[in-house]
Amino acid sequence: MEYPIVIAIYMRLSQDDGDFDTESNSIVNQRHLLHAYIAEHFEDYELLEFQDDGYTGTNFNRPGVSELLDKVREGRIDCIVVKDLSRFSRDYIETGSYLEHIFPFAGVRFIAINDGYDSGNHKGSVAGMDTSFINLMNDLYCKDISVKVKSALKAKKKKGLWANGSCTFGYCKDAKDRHKLLVVEEEAAIVRRIFRMTLDGVSSQKIAKQFNAEGVKTPMECKMERGVATMTPKGGHFEWDTSTICHMLRNATYAGDLVYDKYETPEVGGKSRIKPQSEWKVLKNHHEAIIDRDTFERIQQSRGIKNAVKYERHPLIGKMECGCCHKSLRIARGKNPYFFCGNRYVTRYKGCVYQVNVQFLEQYLLFRLQEESDKQADMQCALAKAKFEAQQKLAEVSERRNRNNEKLKGLQTAETRIYEAYALGLKGRNDYIKEKQEIQEQIKLCMDMQQELDGHIRIIKGKINGEKSDIYRDVQNHNLNELTQELADRFIKKIVVYDERNIEVEWNFPEKLPEELLQHHFAVM
Repeated sequence: MEYPIVIAIYMRLSQDDGDFDTESNSIVNQRHLLHAYIAEHFEDYELLEFQDDGYTGTNFNRPGVSELLDKVREGRIDCIVVKDLSRFSRDYIETGSYLEHIFPFAGVRFIAINDGYDSGNHKGSVAGMDTSFINLMNDLYCKDISVKVKSALKAKKKKGLWANGSCTFGYCKDAKDRHKLLVVEEEAAIVRRIFRMTLDGVSSQKIAKQFNAEGVKTPMECKMERGVATMTPKGGHFEWDTSTICHMLRNATYAGDLVYDKYETPEVGGKSRIKPQSEWKVLKNHHEAIIDRDTFERIQQSRGIKNAVKYERHPLIGKMECGCCHKSLRIARGKNPYFFCGNRYVTRYKGCVYQVNVQFLEQYLLFRLQEESDKQADMQCALAKAKFEAQQKLAEVSERRNRNNEKLKGLQTAETRIYEAYALGLKGRNDYIKEKQEIQEQIKLCMDMQQELDGHIRIIKGKINGEKSDIYRDVQNHNLNELTQELADRFIKKIVVYDERNIEVEWNFPEKLPEELLQHHFAVM
């Protein structure tokens, strides 16, 4: 018994080629090419689409390819088709690993049309020197382009040209020359006020609080009004905060300087990291200043870097969210450390988290995780039972499909025979037409039944393969006596805190079995 193969097409467009707000023409062109190829080379298939518009191919941190690979792991894809190997990935080592090991192990056929690669032609052997060379060239091309782009941007900035994608708050690009900066007076007035209040001894926290009380437009709101940015604020409102004020007070752009070469990226597609300040490049008096140099220097002296105690990053940093304003919680160190919402002191919200004891939260999470471990064990038993029953149902429906298929073949044979009898003059015209209509009605019923049974089989197979959680074994392999970074990253997605009595935890694993898997509504006909 054969089922339609499941074919996945994957399309990708790099960050430099696409418009993030609309599907680009390049994605459309890829889709047309892939659909035409599949229609020409395949007959009975089910088609799935995955795409990443505006993502680099130097790594696999892409939502579309992640979803695709998840379905490969679940055994729900038989074949992957891409325009060329560089669309799937530009990482030589990772691409080779998928082509030579992962896809063959999963039984997935991989086709790159423009590169003439089809893994179906390399069963039991490696892909070949030509394919490996293409992967290597894609990798080297990406690294070469990255170096050239960075060098070109650095050369422009060295000449005094503004070569950043966006402008610092208070400035805009000259319409006649996009490499020059012009002052936006409405925004500059806000910047001057911040520096002036700081000189008067007002703290960044109090400035943010006063601006929020007065309804002063935030940098993002000003940019959105000018049509140069779009963003949806967390909590439904844009708010001034202490970090924004501090960043502006340290920004030498306001003194008329162009600062560049502040960051370095160790590898293509990796994360950038800031260099020591002594290695930054600075062009003095590059553009019109909003803040005079004397004022700016006085502010920097008054805000000198203090020798603070360095603490190890807490595992929950970045996962804690205020239930009121939805901003990330901060941690206060000391003998009794606690999490708190920094917005409580600068925004209009009165319900922001005051403080939640760190030790209490850690113990609470470890207790909840142990509970989830026990729950996952019960779920695994229920899941195994549900899958066994689904396997039995699949066998019944498959047997019914086989019988229906045999009946259909018999009817088609009978239709051929009555036509032959009519052609030989052994059967009259009226009898032939009557018998043919009766058989065709039965054939239609069988074909409708066949289509319905095929649909049931696909759904049942999808449910059998859809849930393959190893979370129970993962939890058992971890020590639940201490909240480590590995434990937090593996099992905790987000924690929404209202107070110590109201904490919502979003886990990285299912908290209940899917109802549709437990409800078998496929009656055997």
